[in-house]
Amino acid sequence: MAAKTLGGEDCCFPAFAIDEDAEGDVFKLSSHLRAREALELSLSTEYPGFNTFVVGADRSGRMTATTAFLEAFLADRPPPDDWVYLNHFRRPEAPRPYRLPAGAGRAFRNRMLALLPQLREALSSAFGSEEYQAEINQRRNRLGQEISKHIEALREEAKAAGLTVIQTPQGMAVVALDAEGEPMPIEKIPEAKREAMRQAGDHITEALQGINRQAARLQRALEEDIHGLNRQVADNAVGGILDDLIDEFSKYPGLARWLVQMREDVLDNIDLFRLPPPGGLPAAAEPPERRYEVNLLVDHGDSEGPTVVLEPYPSYENLFGRIEYRPAQGGVVETDFTMIRAGALHRANGGVLILRADSLARQPFSWDFLKGALRDREIRIEELHRMGGLPIVGAPKPEPIPLSVRVILVGAPDWYRVFSSDPDLRTYFKIKADIDSDMDATDANLAVYAGLVRDMAKELDGVLCEDAAVHYLLGLVSRWASDRQKLSSQYENVKDMLAEAIQLDKETGRQVVTKDDIVAVVNRRRRRNARVEDRMQENIAKGVMMIATTGEAVGQVNALSVLDLGDHIFGIPSRITARASAGRRGVINIERETELGGPIQQKGAMVLQGFLSGRFARRFPLSFNCSITFEQNYSGVDGDSASLAELLAILSDLSGVPLRQDLAITGSVNQHGMAQAIGGAHHKVEGFYRACVEAGGLSGTQGVVLPAANAAHLVLRKEITEAIAAKKFHLWSVETLDDALELFTGLPAGEPDAEGHYPAATVYGKVVAQLEDFDRALTRRAVDEAPNATKKA
Repeated sequence: MAAKTLGGEDCCFPAFAIDEDAEGDVFKLSSHLRAREALELSLSTEYPGFNTFVVGADRSGRMTATTAFLEAFLADRPPPDDWVYLNHFRRPEAPRPYRLPAGAGRAFRNRMLALLPQLREALSSAFGSEEYQAEINQRRNRLGQEISKHIEALREEAKAAGLTVIQTPQGMAVVALDAEGEPMPIEKIPEAKREAMRQAGDHITEALQGINRQAARLQRALEEDIHGLNRQVADNAVGGILDDLIDEFSKYPGLARWLVQMREDVLDNIDLFRLPPPGGLPAAAEPPERRYEVNLLVDHGDSEGPTVVLEPYPSYENLFGRIEYRPAQGGVVETDFTMIRAGALHRANGGVLILRADSLARQPFSWDFLKGALRDREIRIEELHRMGGLPIVGAPKPEPIPLSVRVILVGAPDWYRVFSSDPDLRTYFKIKADIDSDMDATDANLAVYAGLVRDMAKELDGVLCEDAAVHYLLGLVSRWASDRQKLSSQYENVKDMLAEAIQLDKETGRQVVTKDDIVAVVNRRRRRNARVEDRMQENIAKGVMMIATTGEAVGQVNALSVLDLGDHIFGIPSRITARASAGRRGVINIERETELGGPIQQKGAMVLQGFLSGRFARRFPLSFNCSITFEQNYSGVDGDSASLAELLAILSDLSGVPLRQDLAITGSVNQHGMAQAIGGAHHKVEGFYRACVEAGGLSGTQGVVLPAANAAHLVLRKEITEAIAAKKFHLWSVETLDDALELFTGLPAGEPDAEGHYPAATVYGKVVAQLEDFDRALTRRAVDEAPNATKKA
């Protein structure tokens, strides 16, 4: 089958017909449909592990559109619960979390903040009253009077024995009296009376000790009595206040018990509410504002539905929360339950947490702990920064919070492959929401895409986008998809172009984006980003890079490559040459020998050897060496899209038939000589077209040959399609190597007869003739070099 000529209408911007714009809902595009279905399943099921990994190319809305879809899908659901941490009075090191309905957490915190001043005022008033002070003084006086009575009785008994009881700095003591009734040392007591007075003194001392022990018991009884009085007074003063609080919030499960415990704790710690002494509270004392503080960890009081939380930097602390510290006396730090801070998992609990896969991959601790949280369905706060360090006295270890969340990982396909290496991925992320890189250019997709374009223009600056501009943008989208019947799903690139076009409109004062604006944006981008392309084309025009665009040459062909610089993709011609000689090595890939060829390029070169062996080694072994290379290539090269060109160069050098240099070719080839599709076809065509124009102008015979499978992929710039329509530049599609060979040489490729012989006037006939010459030469040399055999008479 001969090469097919393509016309300008076969490669221009497609003229899509749009009957009516539809709502610009990204997830109504067929490229996003399977991702939408996956997300709906994830959000609808309650089973654990049905978290989702959203996979999509850059600028396909994998993050922005997914976030908007999640928010809209969850909008009708009730908001999640609030969470508070409260003091565990019996175990302060293990504060407990409590779940409250949305908004109740804030109300409870505010109520507690208002409660504490009321308690302080009520207690201060009760304990500062004259009645209370009089009652305390009366009870203390009764105890003093009773002890004094016993001491006076003992003092009378001692006086009868010549002794008395006095108060010393060390306490009560028994001493002897002289004739004047004054205490005297024991040495001055007459010897005859000393022993009797010592015995009497021991008796009095023992009785005094008994009084002291009784006084201590009475003092303890008094303190217990006062403590009971204080509780009664405090209960009378604040009981009503606390009971109102309990009645108001006891309807929430779990909180009612804590409120009862708090009531008892307040009555047990009345002194905390009294005015502190001049030196302040003791170091161990805890102000009531902290002891009874409500740590409102998560507040959904303003939420209208389940929260969709995006955590851009998923470190452990940002995901799971942290415990903060404050400076204390003595240059140390301290903390308690009031310093517990929420992480993204706490805020998203009851809703959705979105994480970027690339950011999470850089936090290995976070990934492991996230899997643990999803497995155990609870959020634990660990202080990883203190691992291996000394424990801090009083540092809380909060009890975990139950976890009910849908985690959405979002990333490019490469990141999905990275995470897939972990077998746990399919345990905790059972759903894959895959956004296709393109979609068919159906009426439905075109309508949604057109609506999306107009919506983005309005969103950016409230401007309109004329129909011609929409149609041109859809043509660009088709070009990005490298297929005339498809549209790229990377619609956010359109938004970038609209933003730039709107800026141009601001400079001119227009309020409508026109086709000319979009064309100007395309041209501006090319100028900004095409510095490397311009320099390479300049080198071709100057002859620094040796590319011929006219004439013929043996063993030399123009191949086409694509360079991707990230912000700019362009095609450029490359000269491939082949040099054949007698030998046994077959095809010699110089790129492989110099380690400049990638694995796919090397595979393509090996396929050439397979084709040559299958086509020409049926009757005798191949006896040739043929080196092939990309001339003036000093960096790596990969891909097999030049294998058609390489095979043409080899066959040309073996046959001695020259190849047209006004043509360039791209395409892969298999071992049977079939042309196979390649990528970047329109970039390659445009690259050779520019080289022809700038190297001396179009001759009218120049053009590009590409596989027939790529014919539908061409969406070329206007200047090139106009040149094709005017017959100044040409495109051909081929299905086989033979088609290309005939186009490049002007000779038939050749068909073998029944015995496998090719006509001498064909390319293959000339190749076989050369291979036979090589084989004979090698055979003769082998005979000549063999050891002389013994001659027979």
